[in-house]
Amino acid sequence: MSKLKAPKMGPSPNLAAAVDRLSDLISGLLHPEKGCPWDLAQTYKSISEDFLEETYELREALLSSANPEAIKEEAGDLAFLIFFLGRLTEKPLGFGLTEMIDGAVDKMVYRHPHVFDSSLTFKTPEEVLKNWHALKRAKKKAEGLLSSVPTALPALARAQRLGSKAARSGFDFQDFRQVREKLTEELGELDQELAEGNFTDPKRAQALSHEIGDLLATVVNLARHLNLSAEKSLAQHNRRFMDRISKMEAQLAKSSRSFEDADMDELEELWQKSKDPL
Repeated sequence: MSKLKAPKMGPSPNLAAAVDRLSDLISGLLHPEKGCPWDLAQTYKSISEDFLEETYELREALLSSANPEAIKEEAGDLAFLIFFLGRLTEKPLGFGLTEMIDGAVDKMVYRHPHVFDSSLTFKTPEEVLKNWHALKRAKKKAEGLLSSVPTALPALARAQRLGSKAARSGFDFQDFRQVREKLTEELGELDQELAEGNFTDPKRAQALSHEIGDLLATVVNLARHLNLSAEKSLAQHNRRFMDRISKMEAQLAKSSRSFEDADMDELEELWQKSKDPL
């Protein structure tokens, strides 16, 4: 069986040509006789995990901002998935990429009346967001207050979105000081559960999980009241932690040793030194 002709390689002269190349590529991958067996086996549900992975990879590239090529590559991977999804939804769901884009444009026009309606003017981002959420609620009256927050979000990010949604309806702490007081209260409740002991008992474990969840949610609310992203703060911590562990490993490697060869006192000393700037 003859092979399909590959899309022309190299840079495209304009966006329309690039879109045509991508469309031709996906048509080839999904050709019923000559396409790729893996691509042909996919459904709009089966690629949901790919969206998560590619989104996280793009986010990491955007936050590092040290490598423009990485941003371009990861954004391209996500763009491919969007176009691929458009093909996978055509038969089972009755819409494709055209309808997706049309829906997005219509929604953005509706939510930006201050740009396209001469009778409205907003001078600050805060005014824009307030009107944005009002328009969103007007369109989705039947939905619950928090139902639009995706369940697939990482728990930390979702907790912050849930808190923000509730706050816009007036259900919120007065300020960060009140959240800090709540944090002390939640720590006290956790201490009470810890004092009970018997952590292997399923009921005790569930009670501890409940209190730790309350504690984490309160920390997220504190970050929100300080205009910080809890997700980003934890990601920064993770990077610092990895960097310091790497420094510790490098120091131990100078004497041909690893973590397992050092006692806790030495590891603590190396940890403190790892905090020093190079």
